[in-house]
Amino acid sequence: MSTPVESLPMAEPQGLNRELGRLCSDPPREALSVCRIHARLIRAL
Repeated sequence: MSTPVESLPMAEPQGLNRELGRLCSDPPREALSVCRIHARLIRAL
């Protein structure tokens, strides 16, 4: 079962965004697809 992002405490998406930003600043090859999704989400906001 998935939880809508709107029901998460605000600190959780911010923390996830911060950690993904750190990871994607110099991503390992295995994380490239995750970093592309992260970039699309950031542009959409």
